[in-house]
Amino acid sequence: MSGRTVVAGVVVVLVGAVLAAVLLTSGGGQTGGNAGGGGQAAPPFSLPNLEDGKAPISLQSSKGTPVLVNFWATWCTPCVQEMPMLEAAHKQFGSKVQFIGIDRQDYRPDALAFVQRTHVTYPSAYDPDGTLDGSYRLRGMPTSVFIDTRGRVVQRVTGPLTRTQLDDGLKALTAAGP
Repeated sequence: MSGRTVVAGVVVVLVGAVLAAVLLTSGGGQTGGNAGGGGQAAPPFSLPNLEDGKAPISLQSSKGTPVLVNFWATWCTPCVQEMPMLEAAHKQFGSKVQFIGIDRQDYRPDALAFVQRTHVTYPSAYDPDGTLDGSYRLRGMPTSVFIDTRGRVVQRVTGPLTRTQLDDGLKALTAAGP
């Protein structure tokens, strides 16, 4: 193999790696329908509470209530940046929408310290092995999943939420009837 061929091969591999990293961490994609339903049933889950000694967190316990599930990790910069906005929305919509954070592939003490430091008050589950990645079709971090009162996924946002996406998604969930 010539030196030129090796260099070209290395460049192709590096470009592919950079592209994969960008797609996995930035996302920004949005899928889903309207808040009226029609989406796929949200996969059920029961995970340990991030806080040791507290009851497990399950989607089934929110039956009949709209839910915003946010997948996050302390090592994910966009996740860290959107957390204060999510907490503010929880304070505004928390009586109408159940917020559930799911910490993925993290070191539990770091995640607990992060939640305390950012004053997050909604429950967070602990998923150190990413067991929900496949069933929730996670393609990047963070990912937010809006689930209506019938348990249907009506919107999925991969990448950091904008304030408009968050507000519109929550308003649609709270405006929709059962």
